[in-house]
Amino acid sequence: MRHLPRMRRTLLILSMLSLLALGGAGWVQTRSPGDNPLSRHALAPSDQMRLTGFVEERLPAGSYLYLRVRAPDGSRHWVATLSTAASRESAVQVQVFARADDFHSRRLGRDFSPLLFGSVQAAPSASR
Repeated sequence: MRHLPRMRRTLLILSMLSLLALGGAGWVQTRSPGDNPLSRHALAPSDQMRLTGFVEERLPAGSYLYLRVRAPDGSRHWVATLSTAASRESAVQVQVFARADDFHSRRLGRDFSPLLFGSVQAAPSASR
């Protein structure tokens, strides 16, 4: 993905996260657009943000992954993303596209409050 222009990569990631959030193409065809958690919780471009930190916990859920990221200020954030190679304690950068104040993962049987949706990349190491 490094060779794709930034906007094209962002659109590709948003599309992939949309499919991911819906749980597969069959669900996409039978549900209305308002049922898509990513579109329902999408942030306006001016509200999108970049988060950096260290992965404290990983919860695999099919083709995607929930990461608990600890920011340099000590705050912790749950992030849903496509499966990534980010291991526990690795430094990451998250481009956040959406935020759900309260989100229930049926696959994990767990609630997240709040849950951020975004793309995750390795980041240069920062102080812990």
